[in-house]
Parts: sequence; C-alpha cells; structure tokens
Amino acid sequence: MKKRYYLSMLSLFPLIVAFDSVYFIVHESLEILFITTLVHFLLFGLINFLGAYFLYKPIDHVFIQRENTQQAKERINRLPWYSSGWIFSLGTLYVAMTLLVFFLFPTDMEGHGFSPDKVPLMIWFSFVPSLLFFQAIFPAFITYFLINDFNLDLKAAAFLQLQILYPVGKKRVGLTLLFVFTILGFFPSLLVILDLGIFSKAEEQYAQFMVFDPLETLLIDRFVVLVGMIFAIVLITRSFTKPIYSLLKEINKVREGDYTTQAPVITEDEIGVLTNEFNEMVKGLKERELIRDTFGKYVTKDVATVILDKKINLEGEVRLCTILVTDIENYTTISEELTPKEVVIMLNEYFSVLVGIIQKHQGVVNKFIGDAIFAMFNVPLDDPDHAINAINAALAIEKITTARTFGKNRQLTTRVGINTGVVVAGNIGSADRLEYTVIGDEVNVAARLEQLNKQYGTHILLGENTYDMAKDHFHFSQLGNFQLKGKERMMKVYKVNH
Repeated sequence: MKKRYYLSMLSLFPLIVAFDSVYFIVHESLEILFITTLVHFLLFGLINFLGAYFLYKPIDHVFIQRENTQQAKERINRLPWYSSGWIFSLGTLYVAMTLLVFFLFPTDMEGHGFSPDKVPLMIWFSFVPSLLFFQAIFPAFITYFLINDFNLDLKAAAFLQLQILYPVGKKRVGLTLLFVFTILGFFPSLLVILDLGIFSKAEEQYAQFMVFDPLETLLIDRFVVLVGMIFAIVLITRSFTKPIYSLLKEINKVREGDYTTQAPVITEDEIGVLTNEFNEMVKGLKERELIRDTFGKYVTKDVATVILDKKINLEGEVRLCTILVTDIENYTTISEELTPKEVVIMLNEYFSVLVGIIQKHQGVVNKFIGDAIFAMFNVPLDDPDHAINAINAALAIEKITTARTFGKNRQLTTRVGINTGVVVAGNIGSADRLEYTVIGDEVNVAARLEQLNKQYGTHILLGENTYDMAKDHFHFSQLGNFQLKGKERMMKVYKVNH
C-alpha cells in the first residue's frame, strides 16, 4: 500500500509535465519547457516525495507495529485532504516562484518574456488566476480523487488487517458533485469570462506582452482542462463505483448463506450509510440464523422459519392434528442391563434415526419423554395428508428398528400409537419458560393407543379418525371396540396390515 501511495502522489509530476508540453507545442521554446520541467521535478518529484513520506509515516507504522491505531485511523480518514493540501501548497509555491522570477529577472525578448513594469494591471488579473488554477487548484483537485481512490482500498485493508472501523460520516454525494462542478465547470468558465473581458479591453496591450493571441490561449487552456477532466472523471467515477462493488461482493456472500461477513465502511456519504445498514442487517440475519439453527434442533428448520416469520399464531389456534406417540418395548429391562452412559448413547442413536424419519414425513417432534417420542402432523405447517404421512412414518420406524441395532448391539422394538382429532396448538407454559405444543383429549387417545399395543402384542395402532382419513391408502384390520382408559365412549381401534 505504501508504494502505491508514493506512486499516486508522484504521478502528478508527469501529468503536470504533460500540461507544460501542450504549451510548448505552441510557444516552441525548449528553454522554457526545460526550466518548467526542472522546477516541477524539484517540487512535484523530490519535495513531493518527502511530503508523501511524512504524510504516510503514521499509517505505515501501524501496519508494521500494530500500535497507535487511533492516530493512524485519523490519518487514513484525512489522507485525501492532507495530500490535496500538500499538492496545492507545492503548486502555490510554483506560482509564487514564477511571479518572483518575472519581477526579479524582467526580460523583454520580443514577446518571449515579461517586463513587469510595462504589463497592464488587468493582464495580471488574467494571468495570475489562470496560473494558480492550472498549477495549484487543478492538480490538488486531481490529487484528492486520486488519493481518495487509493484510500478506499486502504480503509478496506485497515478493516481486514487491523479491525479499524470507521463510523458513518456526514458527507453527502450531492456536495461532492457540487464540489466537482465548481472545479471542473465554474472555475474554468469564470477564467474564460475573465480572459475575454480583459482581451476585449486591452487587446493591443495584450498582444505586446503575450506570445499567443487570445483565442490560442483559450484553446490551449481548454485543452489542458479537457485532459485533466478525463483523469478526474475516471477517478470520480471510481470513488462512487468502488464502494458499491465492494458492497455487492459482500451481498453475494450473504446470498450464498455466509452471515459472518461484514462490509468495510470506506466512505462517509450515503453509500457509507447503506454499507453500515447492510452490516446491521447481516448481524440480524446471523442472530436469526442462530435462533433458527437452535430452534431447528427441536423442530424442522422449515417450521422454525415459519414460527420466526410469525406466520402462525403462537397464542393458540384450533387445528386438526394427527398425533404420533412412540415407546420402546421392555425399556425398563434394557436400561437396567446398561450403564447410564450406555443408555444415553443408545437413546441418542435411536432418537436420531426416528426423528429423521418423522421429519422426512412432514412431522414435528414436539418432545422426548424418557424413551418416548411425541410427534405431531399438520401442526404448525399445513399438511393435507397428515394422517397418511403419520402412518408412513410409523411403518418406516417399524422397518428400520427391525433391521438394525442401537448402542451396544441392542435390538429395539418400537410401539406406536396414532390418533387424529381437533386440538389447540400454541405456546404453553410460564413467562420464563414456554413450549410450543398441542393440547386436547385427542392427544391422550394417541398415548392410550400406544399402550394398548403392549396388551395385544401389536406395534402400530390407530384410532378411527385416522383410519377414516387413510383407509384408501393402506390395508387395515379392526382390532375391536375399546373403552380406553379415561374415556367413557367406546372407540374403534385399527392396525395396519403389511
């Protein structure tokens, strides 16, 4: 970065020499070109390099030593203005030296020099402002945007390497454009009006002391302004597009799911405000993603997204729901034969398999109770085939538990009870602890059906409501009419035929 800054500052020397060459093409004085080039080399080459060294020194120090970050932060932020002011000082010094030479070493070489005592005062009013604009103001203007372009990358590097953060400033794009218009439009036009006004009043006197006629002088000056404008417009455009492209790069990362990214705030205008708002948005997305990932361990990520988007009523809503309850056969005996650690390992492996099956069939695991799983279908996401999906999940559980073992080679048999009915779904609990679940008599029926498996040696039993919704998709057998525990009415119970 340091070398790039030095090269940026020293690039003013060839640009100003190029301006001098334009005038040389007209006045064809190799002596004048040589002298002006030499003076510019001393000012914008050697002395400019020394100034650039001291301007950049605090910044270079912090990148090497990783200390005095506050001083470096302030210097980085003001570097375009400091650099522009330095170039303006050198240009003003050149103007002062030029005028000093005119007055200390007057010449009257047939129009190739000035004799100050013979030059009308109004011509000085034209010559000095033009000289000051082209040698000091215009180079300083180009320097500002040249170093500002460099500074955008410098701020990004300071953010990545030193974690230096810049607050959103109060600059406005409109003021920047007004500043550009003033330098590139207003000042040159003002000089043209000034020159034309003086030429019209002192044309004969002007011709005695100037090599060029008024039209030639104006054309040369406009050409120099045009060349400078090309450089300036390129740099000005980059000062707007570079932070936008930097922000778009980070936006693409977020689009791909990277919520850890942060875009460096490298401008103090509306683009900086936009970048800062983007960073705040990403922080919110990161927190939201963390909540969704954490919540997704209890429900599916799709359900977590719906809940976080507040697309469901957490306070409670009446829903038609299919409840699935599982239990491990002879779990008490199995757990007595294993150490607590072995039981945990076995259950974690078992639950991982069953949860995957339930979620695959659009179900939501609501809770674990010992070795039992309580799952619900059609809550909170709508699922018109909730009864069918619950039965398919039960069959898949039966198939996989029959085919494999868990923990230390333990064959586990799972009993499943399924029931469909109207429940209330919503948040249940206290102000400090809430749980999204379903409440209703139909939930108890599912639990009773699971227990009934133990009495009849079956593995999957379901209530008549579930049967009515899925009877066209499976083969069922009616186990009989039962008065389940806690129920007054008789209920038809069915089992699935394989």
